[in-house]
Amino acid sequence: MSAKHCANLQAAARAAIGAAAVGGEMQWVALQAEIARCDALAAFAVAHFGDRFYWERPAAGRAIVGLGRAGVIESEGARRFAEASERAASVFERLHVAGHATAADAGPFFVGGFAFASCAPREPHWKDFSAGRMILPEITLSVTAERSWLTIVQAVEPVEPARLDTRVREICDALHVRLDQVSGQLTHLGVFETSSVEDAAPRRYRASADRAHAEYRAQVEAALREIAEGSFEKVVLARSISVSEAGSYDSCALLDALRQAHPSCAIFAVARPEAVFLGATPECLVRLVGSRFETASVAGSAPRGRSPEEDLELGRRLRESKKEQTEHSFVVRALRDALAPHCTSLQVQESPRLMRLQDIQHLETPIVGQLREPRSIFDLVGSIHPTPAIAGAPREAALEWLRANENLDRGWYSGPIGFADPDGGGEFFAALRSAVLRGNEAQLFAGAGVVSGSDPESELRETRLKLRAMLAPLLEI
Repeated sequence: MSAKHCANLQAAARAAIGAAAVGGEMQWVALQAEIARCDALAAFAVAHFGDRFYWERPAAGRAIVGLGRAGVIESEGARRFAEASERAASVFERLHVAGHATAADAGPFFVGGFAFASCAPREPHWKDFSAGRMILPEITLSVTAERSWLTIVQAVEPVEPARLDTRVREICDALHVRLDQVSGQLTHLGVFETSSVEDAAPRRYRASADRAHAEYRAQVEAALREIAEGSFEKVVLARSISVSEAGSYDSCALLDALRQAHPSCAIFAVARPEAVFLGATPECLVRLVGSRFETASVAGSAPRGRSPEEDLELGRRLRESKKEQTEHSFVVRALRDALAPHCTSLQVQESPRLMRLQDIQHLETPIVGQLREPRSIFDLVGSIHPTPAIAGAPREAALEWLRANENLDRGWYSGPIGFADPDGGGEFFAALRSAVLRGNEAQLFAGAGVVSGSDPESELRETRLKLRAMLAPLLEI
């Protein structure tokens, strides 16, 4: 590191110690450096931390890995997104950054996510997953299509004035050593590769659904009766399956399979000491850069065809289906109504396009807007979550019905997953096509939107199709 950057780091450390002494609040120092490009999943796989975060959009060449915990924000209740926004802004104000990086893509970031509901999950497989948990990592790897950065963060507390110069040197030395150590390890990483064992015994799995198919169909019928009576217009009914094996699951091998099978999706993992929540989700909840944001309505589904001709026909039927158009329109309307009051402009594509994934295709309507006043990514997530694509419409009526009838602790399934940057921007997706792994148990989740004209058997079949996104690679790893 150049003399200039060393001086910047010393100044940052001195400022942090001084601010801690004056305000009595924790401060942080971050050291950044541009490094050679490496595979984010390989970095995630070799790390041994209680808290780990992985985020990759393969088609965009974008990835973030967060390791360890320099700071944490946990929130629950009706104000959990507002609390996360306020506390993240407070931490970033007390974070003193030095080093090579100047691009916003370099970080540092808060990474993590939130449960579907505002209260903490109850089921054992969701142990250690709260209603909302965002981490300021000790180590952050940020990768774009062109460049890669490494950020090391260290907490700083006040010291006696006589020890100021000594403590500045200690902090600078510790950050330099850690940066050199981690960057050296990353430099020697190749692309993540799954290990293979020849002549291994066949793997045996045991699967069980959380309810009988007849019960799920009956729940759809009950929802349709409520819709006919005018209680709500749409509700998204989810179910889960549990898959166990004799050994333990390899979460990194599963992530690798997901990123290869679903390059257009966001591949994510939130790892706690004894469990990993991961998935491949196609649904961008919101992306915010400066005052410009992007979101999309993703609702209405059909399978992919077994031939190009069948695929085109299924796509045509999806686009022309009145039932699917109605389901899709609820999401477009809800997003427009939630975001328009905060915008100087809001552009909604006139008609939906097809989003084609490996086994399924959806109707998608992109939405782009310009904010009237500064708002954080957490504020926007709080405004639109849960959308009709994952809960129903009107929101409160659908949620009330789900609480009384779904009989499923969704945990972080269909909750917001992503990251926030120091400028208030960031990116969150709805955590769909996902599973929580704990030892030799995997809990998979999927849901289907029920509207007037829905058929119980078709909705059950749609959940099977969505579960396949996780089930197929899970059984093959």
